[in-house]
Amino acid sequence: MCGLVIPSQASNKLTQSQQARVEKVFNALASSNPDLINAARKNVSGAANLALQLAQNYYSTEKYFRSVDSVGRPLGNVPENSPAGVATIKNGQVVLTTEVPGFTGTYSNFKFNKQGKITSWSIKSQGGSKYSINARFKALPQVTWQYANDIKAVYWGKGVQMDSGIIYHDSLNRWIVQLSITNVAGGANTKSLITTTGKYQSPDKKLYSTTSVPAGCFANGQTIFYTATIPAGAVISNGIRGILEIPMSNGCVADDSNRLEVAIKP
Repeated sequence: MCGLVIPSQASNKLTQSQQARVEKVFNALASSNPDLINAARKNVSGAANLALQLAQNYYSTEKYFRSVDSVGRPLGNVPENSPAGVATIKNGQVVLTTEVPGFTGTYSNFKFNKQGKITSWSIKSQGGSKYSINARFKALPQVTWQYANDIKAVYWGKGVQMDSGIIYHDSLNRWIVQLSITNVAGGANTKSLITTTGKYQSPDKKLYSTTSVPAGCFANGQTIFYTATIPAGAVISNGIRGILEIPMSNGCVADDSNRLEVAIKP
């Protein structure tokens, strides 16, 4: 099921081919279907590609957790996609409603490269300011975890590998941080994510509570994407380390005493 897209019959801001690309991209985002979002990435580049990648990862992980039972075993079914959002396009502007953190808002000022691909746009969420995403999406280098209990957490990291991540500074000045996490514990060892009690410590040592999605248990060899929202006011600076505490369980029981601390150093 796809979200509703209402194309503009006459746009003063976009050419016909540009508008067609915008419709394909936002139709895919509104669909909540990770496969359609992945297919739409051929229409984007740069920051816009990172945005679609974040959304694709979000929905693919959410869908995966609905395909396994409480101890991470496949249920043998193919779950439906998440409920569709809505994208309304009119006169070169898009109003998008979606469950991906930081993505609901009004989109405008679309930029294109020489190949006609969308490279960036401006977004304004309700209650937020209007910003271009060009400098507000960033791919993280390989993430490394910390042994120090910088934020008074129980550390464990064996059996978990982190290869990549994305940071998005959204229109409400929150930080959306998405990390790729692979269970490499071997055998039947499982890991699980919890959606509460995460923390972020800014380089200025201020501590912020985070919210995260989704929750669920994942088996050895499975890669999932953890997405945390850090409140406005937190500092994430280029080349300076902050610490994100990920609430995880070593196993499928939601054990709130476990934490994984990772350095965020864009």
